[in-house]
Amino acid sequence: MSLTERIEAMIVERKLSPGGRLPPERSLAAELDVSRSRLREAIQQLISRGIVVSRRGGGTFVASQDATQSLERALERALKPLLPMVQGEAGYWRDVMEIRKSLDTDAAYYAALRATDLDKERMKVAFAAMSAAEGGNPQSQARADAAFHMAIAEASHNVILRQIVAGLSELLQHSIAQSLMQFYRQPDLAPALERQHGLILDAILAGQPDEARKAAADHLAFVEENLRVIEDNRARELRASEALLRPEFQGENLS
Repeated sequence: MSLTERIEAMIVERKLSPGGRLPPERSLAAELDVSRSRLREAIQQLISRGIVVSRRGGGTFVASQDATQSLERALERALKPLLPMVQGEAGYWRDVMEIRKSLDTDAAYYAALRATDLDKERMKVAFAAMSAAEGGNPQSQARADAAFHMAIAEASHNVILRQIVAGLSELLQHSIAQSLMQFYRQPDLAPALERQHGLILDAILAGQPDEARKAAADHLAFVEENLRVIEDNRARELRASEALLRPEFQGENLS
């Protein structure tokens, strides 16, 4: 059991409610038989996951729901200004995908380490919903896909990671909405996507973080490559249609 897991277990065993204070650093380090520097690292990890909060000069406390929601609102405000940029700049989605390839793989990694039984059930339900949506309305397929990846982010138990993944998923949906619709209309991609999602889920359920990270990376690379092909084809078709409207081209046809 990792140090963060031991601290979480202590919170549960002592029935510390939101707002409840953890023992002082010196006594907690002695109780857990670890150095204070190592304890601080573990506490920082728990803070990033929204499990505890630290107050300057006041100690460490179990996070309240209000504190978690406040952090989520702050992250949402930080990501919101990016939306006009994404909508107005062609190719911006590639930047979003680069970041997602880092964050989504981390989410899968930590989900494999931290997923509870409830998390695992939620991911199974989300996976089943994707399978049920296959071959149907493209919008429904896109939503089911996003919900599966959000279930993984939730299972990472990192509040910051979860919120950023949610924000980037929304940015990606806005920036390439038309391409995503074409993406999900391609029946030959469906079996590959289901297989890839299954590999991610299996690795998480088996508690294999490295395998989960690799499966997520392979999946996102596949999605990015196919979206790039779709975008290139659309650009080529647009150039061809614009050429047909040029006066000199029409004149050649008339002569």
